[in-house]
Amino acid sequence: MSAADAMWDHLDRLGFDKEEKPDGFLPQLPADITGLDDRQLMALYGEYVSWTAYAAMRLVEARANVRAAKQCLDVSSARAALAASTERTVAGRKAAAAADHQVQEDEMRYLTAQSLAEALDMVHKNSEARAQFCSRDLSRRQNSPADNRYSKWGV
Repeated sequence: MSAADAMWDHLDRLGFDKEEKPDGFLPQLPADITGLDDRQLMALYGEYVSWTAYAAMRLVEARANVRAAKQCLDVSSARAALAASTERTVAGRKAAAAADHQVQEDEMRYLTAQSLAEALDMVHKNSEARAQFCSRDLSRRQNSPADNRYSKWGV
């Protein structure tokens, strides 16, 4: 069981569900958001909110897996350094540990986990920014006295 799986098992016992993956892919912003009618803009905003929640969940999982991969790397590095205790210098022990096959595998897992977490952080920030952009335009429309948008949203 991964660190992320253990985390979600614990959250499940607390009554929290994982966010479901929204259909399709994260939508692109149209070149001119003002060309969307209110319903289209609200639907797009809803998609971005769903993707933001999903990306946040995946980001938390990725960060948990980074910490677990780092711990595995630290343990395998320490074991390899102990196995190389016949080396006379610290640099020699570090070099021998770095050459260890298990250390190299754990280093690659750690780097992969870190890269995924960084990519998910970017996806989360982008989807959040798009949702905020849509929200601002929805607020602008709602507060526009010329169109009397208050009645359309039930405010």
